[in-house]
Amino acid sequence: MQSKSTLLLGASGLLGSAVASHWKSAGLELHAPSSQLVDIRQFDQVDGAIEGANADLVINCAAESSLEEAARDPDRAYGINVLGPHNIALACARRNIPLAHFSTDYVFDGHRRQPYREMDATGSPPNLYGKGKQDAELLIRQSTPRHYILRVAALFGPGHRADFVDWILSKADPTQPLTIVADRRVSPSYTVDIAKQLFRLVSTPFYGTYHASSHGEASWFDLAQEALRLRDKNIAGVRPVADSALKSPVVRPRYTVLDNYNLRLRGLDEMRPWKEALAEYLGAS
Repeated sequence: MQSKSTLLLGASGLLGSAVASHWKSAGLELHAPSSQLVDIRQFDQVDGAIEGANADLVINCAAESSLEEAARDPDRAYGINVLGPHNIALACARRNIPLAHFSTDYVFDGHRRQPYREMDATGSPPNLYGKGKQDAELLIRQSTPRHYILRVAALFGPGHRADFVDWILSKADPTQPLTIVADRRVSPSYTVDIAKQLFRLVSTPFYGTYHASSHGEASWFDLAQEALRLRDKNIAGVRPVADSALKSPVVRPRYTVLDNYNLRLRGLDEMRPWKEALAEYLGAS
């Protein structure tokens, strides 16, 4: 890792906190201003933060990741998920410094039934969150050649905010089982491993788009059951349900499993199977 000073935006989130922890453990200089100090929707604030940090690498973990919030307030979500990354890319281009930006599996429409590779057509994402992240990828590619775009999915890991796994472990009750969708398939991914993968990738000159998910696939119901099993809890605390039965106002793609094809071909793929990573996270390995 050659960076002397890194600016991390979105450090308070699940992924951002893992990146911050890994950078600090590596003894690297890290600047991680809050969103109150740096609003990525404002170009001057982004530009000033890069200047103030004397950064030679910018990592963007900031996002409005709630699909429901994106649908409720699309202008705010567009500002954070599209205009913000565009501002960061433009500011990085002015200084000819690299940008690492996190995107999502939800850029895909989910119509296929085999893992997506980076060069596969994304189609038309079925919700505003996925569409915004797709737009951001395009703007970053147009704005700066020195970019690493990492698509991740179904995150779990330590942090200040509870994730899906934490919610399952705290709420699952066999007397009142949670209904968990069983017909949407994803690549559950460990944030600690993603941070390590990012660290490896930005040490190379191989700019481009990468999938960086834990290996394998699962439904959300599979993930919930495995978490309960690893903690010796009753798996009857969750029961499977079809996505259509949830009657969510937000449409989610049915299949967004990722294949880390570009990382694998370059010999850089350090991600593990999701069950192995989950066992480590829950202290069961």
